[in-house]
Amino acid sequence: MDTDADARMVLRPIGYVKNAIQAPAMREWGEVVSELVLDESLAGATERLEEFSHIIVAFWMHKVSPERSVPTRLHPRGRAELPLVGLFATHAPYRPNPLGVSIVRLIERRANVLVVKGLDAIDGTPIVDIKSFFPGQSAGATVPDWVRRL
Repeated sequence: MDTDADARMVLRPIGYVKNAIQAPAMREWGEVVSELVLDESLAGATERLEEFSHIIVAFWMHKVSPERSVPTRLHPRGRAELPLVGLFATHAPYRPNPLGVSIVRLIERRANVLVVKGLDAIDGTPIVDIKSFFPGQSAGATVPDWVRRL
């Protein structure tokens, strides 16, 4: 799958995550509070974002080793009692590209700093993009039973 688009793909961080989590690990991320410190030139881009309860954060998982093999199938969270599923059915950090995407609660906006809760990224993680979350886009979404058991 070699295309001209592959050669032109360039990502630049728009900011960095600031929190107390220093190393990637399996954890419950729901209570983790982080600051998204954006480039100061983007302060205007956050205007009125605080009107949304949630935002979508795309980030580069910079601590995931590029040499690590990427499984095509695995047990979610390494739990053998859960079914073996395809990688793309999970939120495992080992991806063909270490791109993370999370929907998080927006707690506060201070110009170029966004305070969020529930981001599954560690301190220093480069932020690639931020979007407002429109809940109606997921109306009628379903998940398999094993997800409820996580």
